[in-house]
Amino acid sequence: MKKFLSRIVLFFIPILMVYVLFGIALYQSGEWRTEDDIVEMLQKGEPAFFGLAYRGNDLYFKHEATVALKPRLLVLGTSRSMQFSSKFFTEPSFYNAGGAAGYTHAYRFFFENLPPEAMPEKLIVVLDQYFFQEGWSSTLKWPALDFAHYDFDARVAFSQLMRDWAKGKYRLTDMLTPPKNTYGVAAVGRGSGFYPDGSYCYGNLVDHPEKGTDVGFADTYGRIRLGNRRFEWSEDIYTPSLEEMGRFMALCHENGVEVVAVIPPYPPSVWAEMEASGNYGYIPKLLPALTQILEPYGYEVYDFTNMPNTLDEEYIDGYHGGDRVYARIALELSEKSRILSGLIDREYLERALAPGDNPLRLSA
Repeated sequence: MKKFLSRIVLFFIPILMVYVLFGIALYQSGEWRTEDDIVEMLQKGEPAFFGLAYRGNDLYFKHEATVALKPRLLVLGTSRSMQFSSKFFTEPSFYNAGGAAGYTHAYRFFFENLPPEAMPEKLIVVLDQYFFQEGWSSTLKWPALDFAHYDFDARVAFSQLMRDWAKGKYRLTDMLTPPKNTYGVAAVGRGSGFYPDGSYCYGNLVDHPEKGTDVGFADTYGRIRLGNRRFEWSEDIYTPSLEEMGRFMALCHENGVEVVAVIPPYPPSVWAEMEASGNYGYIPKLLPALTQILEPYGYEVYDFTNMPNTLDEEYIDGYHGGDRVYARIALELSEKSRILSGLIDREYLERALAPGDNPLRLSA
């Protein structure tokens, strides 16, 4: 009997050790860190690269960071705004709250919940095209917004980490020896997460785009053919979205915030495919419609839907531009925008846009 029990113990010891090892890896990764922890670090001026893999609280995180940091220059939008970096600007009080606005009404919600002292002086608001067509942005689909967020669940994170490791998504050695000031499985294992200024790094995907989910824009072309998943077809602009944007601009004006609106780009070949389909007639109508809303306040709007001076290789996928794309947008804004006059670092941008080995990464 004792020999039998000894064998059972010996059998389970290696299994137990594996569990212990993954538990240590999960702890070392910092996946358990809360958004409040990171905001506190940022407020103290401590560097923190933050990328969670097993829960997403972008609205809560970006709002809390904005309240704490009180940036004079703020960026707000979806993931298509997250490539605007503090390096592009001479204004030291900068934060990118990209990822906090997933629907048209989220912009106003974000601002209505800012204390007066956290209101920015200037706002770069990125407005995705699909916000303004009914298939994607019907008011029936607008979710109720709040700042509730997912708490860390050790059991869920532990099991998911083991599955992802088995699939080759992460190396255990990376989790056990994370880089300094790096928090979260995605940040440690893939190098993807938010920089202290709120901008986003795509990590390993920048060096290995062939491992992405939209290689050759195959997935995006499928969306265009089917008219789904942010590429819904429409000839006309969805009026309720314009009306909601009008309410948001009025709120900005009431709070003395100057606004520069940016309509973000598609890769040249993707835009060519969209034009050829004849199913996106609402997009060319956006600039005049938004201009009519913003111009009375002295605000500006710029349409970067089609950027022929960019290359397909400079895009992460069919609707997310990389660093070089947004550096070009900032450079163009430095020439055209009255509101951002003197706040954009042209010298840095021109140097950073010099030809480099990686079309997704800036040279500087």
